Amino acid sequence: MNTQIDTFDIIIVYSGMKAKSAGNTSYTDSPPFPPKSKVGVYNDCYRYFLERCKKKGLNAAFATSSDICGSGLFKSFWTYDNNTWHRHPHKAYTTMLFDKFTPKTSTQKEQMSTLTSSKKIYTFNKKILTKVFENKFNTYTHFKKYAIPTAEITHGTEKAIMAAKKRLDAILQKHPYREDFLNGYIIKNKTGSGGFNIHKVTFTKKGIAKIIDYHTKHISYVLQPFLTCDTSFHFKKHRGTIDVRVITLNTKTLQSYIRVAQKGNFLANQHQGGSSFYISLRRIPQDVIIMNTKIKKILENTLDLSHSLYALDYIRSNNGHLYLVEGNTNPGIYWEYDEIRSSKRKIKKLINTIVHEIKTLIQERKNTQ
Repeated sequence: MNTQIDTFDIIIVYSGMKAKSAGNTSYTDSPPFPPKSKVGVYNDCYRYFLERCKKKGLNAAFATSSDICGSGLFKSFWTYDNNTWHRHPHKAYTTMLFDKFTPKTSTQKEQMSTLTSSKKIYTFNKKILTKVFENKFNTYTHFKKYAIPTAEITHGTEKAIMAAKKRLDAILQKHPYREDFLNGYIIKNKTGSGGFNIHKVTFTKKGIAKIIDYHTKHISYVLQPFLTCDTSFHFKKHRGTIDVRVITLNTKTLQSYIRVAQKGNFLANQHQGGSSFYISLRRIPQDVIIMNTKIKKILENTLDLSHSLYALDYIRSNNGHLYLVEGNTNPGIYWEYDEIRSSKRKIKKLINTIVHEIKTLIQERKNTQ
Protein backbone atom coordinates (compact mmCIF):
# COMPACT_ATOMS: atom_id res chain seq x y z
CA MET A 1 0.00 0.00 0.00
CA ASN A 2 1.38 3.39 -1.05
CA THR A 3 1.37 5.72 1.97
CA GLN A 4 3.10 8.61 0.18
CA ILE A 5 1.40 12.02 0.53
CA ASP A 6 2.55 14.99 -1.57
CA THR A 7 1.78 18.47 -0.24
CA PHE A 8 0.79 21.31 -2.56
CA ASP A 9 0.31 25.06 -2.23
CA ILE A 10 -2.91 24.83 -4.23
CA ILE A 11 -5.03 22.03 -5.70
CA ILE A 12 -7.67 22.64 -8.35
CA VAL A 13 -10.66 20.40 -7.62
CA TYR A 14 -13.14 19.66 -10.40
CA SER A 15 -16.30 17.58 -10.51
CA GLY A 16 -15.65 13.88 -11.03
CA MET A 17 -18.69 13.89 -13.31
CA LYS A 18 -16.65 15.81 -15.91
CA ALA A 19 -12.97 15.24 -15.15
CA LYS A 20 -11.43 11.81 -14.71
CA SER A 21 -9.59 10.73 -11.60
CA ALA A 22 -5.88 10.06 -12.06
CA GLY A 23 -6.53 6.83 -10.17
CA ASN A 24 -9.16 5.64 -12.65
CA THR A 25 -7.36 2.71 -14.32
CA SER A 26 -10.17 2.16 -16.84
CA TYR A 27 -9.57 5.66 -18.24
CA THR A 28 -6.56 5.43 -20.56
CA ASP A 29 -6.27 8.93 -22.03
CA SER A 30 -3.50 11.16 -20.68
CA PRO A 31 -5.32 14.46 -19.81
CA PRO A 32 -7.92 14.71 -17.03
CA PHE A 33 -10.77 15.72 -19.37
CA PRO A 34 -11.64 13.16 -22.08
CA PRO A 35 -10.16 14.77 -25.23
CA LYS A 36 -13.01 13.78 -27.57
CA SER A 37 -15.78 14.92 -25.23
CA LYS A 38 -17.41 18.36 -24.97
CA VAL A 39 -15.21 19.12 -21.96
CA GLY A 40 -12.02 18.19 -23.80
CA VAL A 41 -11.41 21.90 -24.40
CA TYR A 42 -10.82 22.34 -20.65
CA ASN A 43 -7.49 20.49 -20.81
CA ASP A 44 -5.66 23.41 -22.44
CA CYS A 45 -7.05 25.91 -19.94
CA TYR A 46 -6.08 23.95 -16.83
CA ARG A 47 -2.71 23.10 -18.35
CA TYR A 48 -2.18 26.85 -18.70
CA PHE A 49 -3.45 27.40 -15.14
CA LEU A 50 -0.92 24.92 -13.72
CA GLU A 51 1.88 26.41 -15.84
CA ARG A 52 1.11 29.91 -14.51
CA CYS A 53 1.14 28.58 -10.94
CA LYS A 54 4.60 27.13 -11.54
CA LYS A 55 5.80 30.47 -12.97
CA LYS A 56 4.58 32.16 -9.79
CA GLY A 57 6.46 29.67 -7.64
CA LEU A 58 3.35 27.78 -6.57
CA ASN A 59 3.34 23.99 -6.32
CA ALA A 60 -0.02 23.08 -7.89
CA ALA A 61 -1.99 19.98 -8.83
CA PHE A 62 -5.37 19.00 -10.29
CA ALA A 63 -7.78 16.51 -8.68
CA THR A 64 -11.43 15.54 -8.89
CA SER A 65 -14.27 15.20 -6.42
CA SER A 66 -13.98 11.42 -6.92
CA ASP A 67 -10.52 11.61 -5.32
CA ILE A 68 -11.64 13.27 -2.07
CA CYS A 69 -10.70 11.09 0.90
CA GLY A 70 -10.35 13.54 3.78
CA SER A 71 -9.99 17.16 4.77
CA GLY A 72 -7.76 18.74 2.11
CA LEU A 73 -6.84 15.21 1.05
CA PHE A 74 -7.10 13.42 -2.33
CA LYS A 75 -6.28 9.79 -3.07
CA SER A 76 -4.84 10.56 -6.54
CA PHE A 77 -4.06 13.64 -8.62
CA TRP A 78 -2.72 15.08 -11.87
CA THR A 79 0.21 17.42 -12.53
CA TYR A 80 1.47 19.04 -15.73
CA ASP A 81 5.22 19.16 -16.38
CA ASN A 82 7.45 19.16 -19.48
CA ASN A 83 4.45 19.52 -21.81
CA THR A 84 2.84 16.36 -20.45
CA TRP A 85 0.02 15.47 -18.06
CA HIS A 86 1.18 13.09 -15.32
CA ARG A 87 -0.94 10.74 -13.20
CA HIS A 88 -0.10 10.20 -9.55
CA PRO A 89 -1.83 7.22 -7.88
CA HIS A 90 -0.91 8.32 -4.36
CA LYS A 91 -2.34 10.94 -2.03
CA ALA A 92 -2.07 14.73 -2.18
CA TYR A 93 -2.76 17.30 0.52
CA THR A 94 -3.34 21.05 0.51
CA THR A 95 -4.83 23.74 2.70
CA MET A 96 -5.78 25.89 -0.32
CA LEU A 97 -8.40 24.79 -2.87
CA PHE A 98 -9.35 26.38 -6.15
CA ASP A 99 -12.83 24.90 -6.09
CA LYS A 100 -14.34 24.40 -9.53
CA PHE A 101 -16.59 21.76 -7.99
CA THR A 102 -20.08 22.95 -7.12
CA PRO A 103 -21.90 20.13 -5.28
CA LYS A 104 -25.46 19.40 -6.41
CA THR A 105 -26.41 15.98 -5.03
CA SER A 106 -26.34 14.84 -1.41
CA THR A 107 -23.29 12.68 -2.21
CA GLN A 108 -21.44 15.63 -3.73
CA LYS A 109 -22.35 17.85 -0.78
CA GLU A 110 -21.00 15.18 1.56
CA GLN A 111 -17.77 15.07 -0.48
CA MET A 112 -17.32 18.84 -0.22
CA SER A 113 -18.14 18.75 3.49
CA THR A 114 -15.44 16.10 4.01
CA LEU A 115 -12.92 18.07 1.94
CA THR A 116 -13.41 21.29 3.91
CA SER A 117 -14.12 19.84 7.37
CA SER A 118 -10.94 21.25 8.90
CA LYS A 119 -10.71 24.97 9.69
CA LYS A 120 -7.25 24.89 8.11
CA ILE A 121 -8.77 24.36 4.66
CA TYR A 122 -9.46 27.50 2.64
CA THR A 123 -11.51 27.62 -0.56
CA PHE A 124 -10.74 30.36 -3.08
CA ASN A 125 -14.46 30.85 -3.70
CA LYS A 126 -15.99 32.41 -0.59
CA LYS A 127 -18.63 30.07 0.86
CA ILE A 128 -20.83 32.94 2.02
CA LEU A 129 -20.82 34.53 -1.46
CA THR A 130 -21.46 31.15 -3.07
CA LYS A 131 -24.56 30.75 -0.89
CA VAL A 132 -25.93 34.03 -2.24
CA PHE A 133 -25.44 33.08 -5.88
CA GLU A 134 -25.70 29.29 -6.18
CA ASN A 135 -29.37 29.40 -5.17
CA LYS A 136 -31.39 31.59 -7.54
CA PHE A 137 -34.04 32.27 -4.91
CA ASN A 138 -31.36 33.49 -2.50
CA THR A 139 -30.08 35.80 -5.24
CA TYR A 140 -33.55 37.26 -5.69
CA THR A 141 -34.10 37.80 -1.96
CA HIS A 142 -30.77 39.66 -1.69
CA PHE A 143 -31.38 41.89 -4.71
CA LYS A 144 -35.16 42.19 -5.06
CA LYS A 145 -34.93 45.73 -6.38
CA TYR A 146 -32.79 44.66 -9.34
CA ALA A 147 -33.46 40.96 -9.97
CA ILE A 148 -36.12 39.26 -12.07
CA PRO A 149 -39.13 38.53 -9.82
CA THR A 150 -38.83 34.98 -8.51
CA ALA A 151 -40.91 32.52 -6.48
CA GLU A 152 -39.64 29.24 -5.08
CA ILE A 153 -41.50 26.03 -5.93
CA THR A 154 -41.15 24.28 -2.60
CA HIS A 155 -42.31 20.81 -3.72
CA GLY A 156 -43.06 19.00 -6.96
CA THR A 157 -46.81 18.93 -6.35
CA GLU A 158 -49.68 20.75 -8.04
CA LYS A 159 -50.51 22.52 -4.78
CA ALA A 160 -46.95 23.83 -4.34
CA ILE A 161 -46.69 24.82 -8.01
CA MET A 162 -49.92 26.83 -7.96
CA ALA A 163 -48.93 28.42 -4.63
CA ALA A 164 -45.66 29.58 -6.24
CA LYS A 165 -47.58 31.03 -9.18
CA LYS A 166 -49.88 32.89 -6.80
CA ARG A 167 -46.90 34.36 -4.93
CA LEU A 168 -45.17 35.37 -8.15
CA ASP A 169 -48.31 36.93 -9.66
CA ALA A 170 -48.73 39.03 -6.50
CA ILE A 171 -45.15 40.31 -6.91
CA LEU A 172 -45.71 41.06 -10.60
CA GLN A 173 -48.89 43.02 -9.91
CA LYS A 174 -46.96 45.42 -7.67
CA HIS A 175 -43.85 45.62 -9.85
CA PRO A 176 -43.15 49.07 -11.38
CA TYR A 177 -42.38 47.45 -14.75
CA ARG A 178 -45.12 44.82 -14.81
CA GLU A 179 -45.58 45.43 -18.55
CA ASP A 180 -42.33 43.45 -18.99
CA PHE A 181 -43.97 40.31 -17.61
CA LEU A 182 -46.83 39.54 -19.97
CA ASN A 183 -45.25 36.74 -21.99
CA GLY A 184 -45.72 33.66 -19.85
CA TYR A 185 -43.51 31.86 -17.36
CA ILE A 186 -40.34 29.82 -17.08
CA ILE A 187 -38.97 27.49 -14.43
CA LYS A 188 -35.26 27.22 -13.63
CA ASN A 189 -33.26 24.68 -11.70
CA LYS A 190 -32.79 26.51 -8.40
CA THR A 191 -29.08 25.71 -8.26
CA GLY A 192 -28.46 25.06 -11.95
CA SER A 193 -25.88 26.46 -14.34
CA GLY A 194 -25.07 26.43 -18.03
CA GLY A 195 -28.70 27.05 -19.03
CA PHE A 196 -29.64 23.45 -18.24
CA ASN A 197 -33.08 22.58 -16.82
CA ILE A 198 -34.75 25.84 -17.86
CA HIS A 199 -38.21 25.40 -19.38
CA LYS A 200 -41.04 27.57 -20.64
CA VAL A 201 -44.18 26.42 -18.84
CA THR A 202 -47.93 26.85 -18.80
CA PHE A 203 -50.47 26.18 -16.08
CA THR A 204 -52.90 24.04 -18.01
CA LYS A 205 -53.48 20.52 -16.72
CA LYS A 206 -50.81 19.19 -19.10
CA GLY A 207 -48.47 22.07 -18.28
CA ILE A 208 -48.67 21.42 -14.54
CA ALA A 209 -48.07 17.71 -15.13
CA LYS A 210 -44.90 18.61 -17.06
CA ILE A 211 -43.65 20.80 -14.21
CA ILE A 212 -44.24 17.92 -11.80
CA ASP A 213 -42.28 15.62 -14.13
CA TYR A 214 -39.37 18.06 -14.26
CA HIS A 215 -38.94 17.80 -10.49
CA THR A 216 -36.58 15.05 -9.38
CA LYS A 217 -34.89 14.02 -6.16
CA HIS A 218 -31.92 16.25 -7.02
CA ILE A 219 -33.55 19.14 -8.92
CA SER A 220 -35.93 21.74 -7.53
CA TYR A 221 -37.10 24.85 -9.31
CA VAL A 222 -37.90 28.52 -9.08
CA LEU A 223 -40.64 30.20 -11.10
CA GLN A 224 -40.05 33.43 -13.02
CA PRO A 225 -41.86 35.46 -15.67
CA PHE A 226 -40.56 34.98 -19.20
CA LEU A 227 -38.83 38.17 -20.25
CA THR A 228 -38.78 39.15 -23.93
CA CYS A 229 -35.41 40.74 -24.60
CA ASP A 230 -34.50 40.05 -28.23
CA THR A 231 -34.36 43.68 -29.44
CA SER A 232 -32.81 45.46 -26.46
CA PHE A 233 -29.01 45.12 -26.53
CA HIS A 234 -27.07 45.91 -29.72
CA PHE A 235 -23.31 45.42 -30.00
CA LYS A 236 -22.11 46.21 -33.52
CA LYS A 237 -23.21 43.25 -35.65
CA HIS A 238 -24.63 41.29 -32.72
CA ARG A 239 -28.43 41.28 -32.40
CA GLY A 240 -31.07 39.11 -30.77
CA THR A 241 -31.31 37.77 -27.24
CA ILE A 242 -28.16 38.99 -25.51
CA ASP A 243 -27.01 39.07 -21.92
CA VAL A 244 -24.03 40.95 -20.50
CA ARG A 245 -21.65 39.33 -18.02
CA VAL A 246 -19.41 41.47 -15.81
CA ILE A 247 -16.54 39.72 -13.99
CA THR A 248 -15.28 41.24 -10.74
CA LEU A 249 -12.38 40.44 -8.41
CA ASN A 250 -12.84 41.90 -4.94
CA THR A 251 -14.51 45.16 -6.03
CA LYS A 252 -12.61 45.74 -9.27
CA THR A 253 -14.26 45.06 -12.63
CA LEU A 254 -11.88 42.85 -14.61
CA GLN A 255 -13.65 41.90 -17.80
CA SER A 256 -16.97 41.83 -19.58
CA TYR A 257 -18.44 39.83 -22.40
CA ILE A 258 -21.77 39.36 -24.10
CA ARG A 259 -23.52 36.06 -24.76
CA VAL A 260 -25.70 35.88 -27.85
CA ALA A 261 -28.40 33.22 -28.19
CA GLN A 262 -28.88 31.24 -31.37
CA LYS A 263 -31.76 32.48 -33.49
CA GLY A 264 -35.00 31.01 -32.13
CA ASN A 265 -33.51 30.22 -28.72
CA PHE A 266 -34.09 32.31 -25.61
CA LEU A 267 -30.99 30.97 -23.80
CA ALA A 268 -27.65 32.64 -24.49
CA ASN A 269 -25.47 30.17 -22.54
CA GLN A 270 -22.65 28.63 -24.55
CA HIS A 271 -23.78 25.17 -23.41
CA GLN A 272 -27.12 25.92 -25.12
CA GLY A 273 -25.56 26.98 -28.42
CA GLY A 274 -24.96 30.63 -27.57
CA SER A 275 -21.81 32.50 -28.57
CA SER A 276 -19.67 34.75 -26.39
CA PHE A 277 -17.80 37.89 -27.40
CA TYR A 278 -15.58 39.96 -25.13
CA ILE A 279 -16.20 43.69 -24.99
CA SER A 280 -13.94 46.41 -23.62
CA LEU A 281 -14.88 47.89 -20.25
CA ARG A 282 -15.72 51.20 -21.92
CA ARG A 283 -18.34 49.45 -24.06
CA ILE A 284 -20.30 48.12 -21.09
CA PRO A 285 -23.73 49.83 -21.33
CA GLN A 286 -24.19 52.67 -18.86
CA ASP A 287 -27.26 51.14 -17.21
CA VAL A 288 -25.27 47.93 -16.61
CA ILE A 289 -22.41 49.90 -15.04
CA ILE A 290 -24.83 51.73 -12.73
CA MET A 291 -26.67 48.58 -11.60
CA ASN A 292 -23.45 46.60 -11.27
CA THR A 293 -22.02 49.31 -9.02
CA LYS A 294 -25.14 49.29 -6.82
CA ILE A 295 -25.08 45.51 -6.45
CA LYS A 296 -21.37 45.50 -5.63
CA LYS A 297 -22.08 48.13 -2.98
CA ILE A 298 -24.72 45.89 -1.38
CA LEU A 299 -22.23 43.02 -1.34
CA GLU A 300 -19.46 45.23 0.09
CA ASN A 301 -21.72 46.40 2.91
CA THR A 302 -22.81 42.90 3.92
CA LEU A 303 -19.91 40.56 3.06
CA ASP A 304 -16.13 40.42 3.14
CA LEU A 305 -15.24 40.54 -0.55
CA SER A 306 -11.47 40.21 -0.20
CA HIS A 307 -10.12 37.64 -2.69
CA SER A 308 -13.62 37.15 -4.15
CA LEU A 309 -14.07 36.37 -7.83
CA TYR A 310 -17.61 36.53 -9.17
CA ALA A 311 -19.63 37.35 -12.28
CA LEU A 312 -22.97 39.14 -12.57
CA ASP A 313 -25.26 38.63 -15.58
CA TYR A 314 -27.73 41.20 -16.89
CA ILE A 315 -30.51 41.34 -19.46
CA ARG A 316 -32.57 44.26 -20.70
CA SER A 317 -36.24 43.90 -21.58
CA ASN A 318 -37.54 45.09 -24.93
CA ASN A 319 -39.14 47.92 -22.95
CA GLY A 320 -35.66 49.08 -21.91
CA HIS A 321 -35.60 47.90 -18.28
CA LEU A 322 -32.47 46.23 -16.94
CA TYR A 323 -32.49 43.16 -14.65
CA LEU A 324 -29.95 41.09 -12.79
CA VAL A 325 -30.31 37.51 -14.04
CA GLU A 326 -27.94 35.77 -11.64
CA GLY A 327 -24.53 35.78 -10.04
CA ASN A 328 -21.80 33.19 -10.33
CA THR A 329 -18.79 32.58 -8.09
CA ASN A 330 -17.45 30.01 -10.55
CA PRO A 331 -17.32 31.77 -13.94
CA GLY A 332 -15.96 29.55 -16.69
CA ILE A 333 -12.27 29.85 -17.52
CA TYR A 334 -12.07 27.87 -20.74
CA TRP A 335 -11.91 28.61 -24.44
CA GLU A 336 -13.29 26.66 -27.36
CA TYR A 337 -10.87 25.28 -29.95
CA ASP A 338 -12.24 27.70 -32.56
CA GLU A 339 -12.35 30.69 -30.20
CA ILE A 340 -10.88 33.85 -31.68
CA ARG A 341 -7.37 34.76 -30.52
CA SER A 342 -8.49 37.88 -28.64
CA SER A 343 -10.89 35.78 -26.51
CA LYS A 344 -8.12 33.34 -25.61
CA ARG A 345 -5.95 36.26 -24.55
CA LYS A 346 -8.74 37.55 -22.30
CA ILE A 347 -9.21 34.17 -20.64
CA LYS A 348 -5.46 33.74 -20.16
CA LYS A 349 -5.35 37.21 -18.62
CA LEU A 350 -8.14 36.20 -16.22
CA ILE A 351 -6.24 33.03 -15.27
CA ASN A 352 -3.10 35.11 -14.62
CA THR A 353 -5.10 37.44 -12.37
CA ILE A 354 -6.58 34.50 -10.45
CA VAL A 355 -3.16 32.88 -9.95
CA HIS A 356 -1.71 36.19 -8.74
CA GLU A 357 -4.60 36.51 -6.28
CA ILE A 358 -4.05 32.94 -5.06
CA LYS A 359 -0.37 33.66 -4.40
CA THR A 360 -1.29 36.85 -2.52
CA LEU A 361 -3.85 34.95 -0.45
CA ILE A 362 -1.41 32.15 0.39
CA GLN A 363 1.20 34.69 1.48
CA GLU A 364 -1.33 36.56 3.64
CA ARG A 365 -2.30 33.32 5.36
CA LYS A 366 1.35 32.46 6.04
CA ASN A 367 1.91 35.90 7.56
CA THR A 368 -0.98 35.46 10.00
CA GLN A 369 -0.04 31.97 11.17
